[in-house]
Amino acid sequence: MDLLDVIKARRSVRSFTDEPVSEDMLRRLVEAGCWAPSGSNAQAWEFIVIKDSKQMKKVLRFSPGLFEVPAAMIFVCLDKNRAYAKGGELGRDLMGLFDVAMASQNILLQAHAMGLGTCVLKGFDQEAIHVLLEFPENISPELLIITGYPKKIPNAPRRRPLEEVIHWERWGGGQ
Repeated sequence: MDLLDVIKARRSVRSFTDEPVSEDMLRRLVEAGCWAPSGSNAQAWEFIVIKDSKQMKKVLRFSPGLFEVPAAMIFVCLDKNRAYAKGGELGRDLMGLFDVAMASQNILLQAHAMGLGTCVLKGFDQEAIHVLLEFPENISPELLIITGYPKKIPNAPRRRPLEEVIHWERWGGGQ
């Protein structure tokens, strides 16, 4: 399948079957995340993978946009110390977040290629999750990816046409 077709076919899925996702598949997702681009090659990402339904139910209490337990969760985190060591304040405060986002996109695409559904969430109580998952002070949970086998694939949302968003050579430049 052409990569653009894969990108266009990927959806945010919030409802999953009861079928578990294997540890090997979850490792493959994290491996895909680790191959994302990284500013100054800091690779300041860390991943917490949760498969235990009791632990996921605890996470649900601090994630208001999440209503049912998925097959698995992956918290994509930023190691602020590592990001700072490689890129100073810019690395810690901005580039590290870009790295987390790019790692997350790799995970989403890999999951889709494996027949899994995913959804990325930022709307969780960071402080509560920090305590619940026993993060050290320098590790910040930035994004939560829920995954599993989708019950239903949502329809594609409308996208703005290229002609509306692309500019050639200068702002407003047409072709």
